[in-house]
Amino acid sequence: MVNVPPFTRPAAFAAAELVLDLFYIVTKRYDLDLEAVWILTVIGHETMRPWILDPALAKRHMTDAQVPDEVRGSISRLMVADRTGLPRETVRRRIAELCELGLIIRDKKGNVRFTADRVIDPSYQEGVAEIYSAVERYRKRLASLGAL
Repeated sequence: MVNVPPFTRPAAFAAAELVLDLFYIVTKRYDLDLEAVWILTVIGHETMRPWILDPALAKRHMTDAQVPDEVRGSISRLMVADRTGLPRETVRRRIAELCELGLIIRDKKGNVRFTADRVIDPSYQEGVAEIYSAVERYRKRLASLGAL
């Protein structure tokens, strides 16, 4: 008989709570459905990745109100579809909608990125603080269930 590791169920329960918290926070903040939020998350990650993972660029730009476009990344619609598993046509249509809302833009290559740094917006900062709190609740739940 195979036993389940003792952390598996508590960790799965805590993870479900975290995911539910995150879904609630981002759909409320952006007033978008989960599909659009998923696409935005992929695009946002790729917009930040080149400079935030580079220690020199991160040190230089971490507290800037606006990170220069030349160090910000972008991603193709095809890669968004690959990352999300959503159909290409769905991604194309949803990206067009997100562009119309002004949340993302297409660059000269046809790739997409966030329009600008939203971190200076107090509402954005509040949303990030809510997400941080959700992660802290997750960590506390794991500890309370003995899964750490």
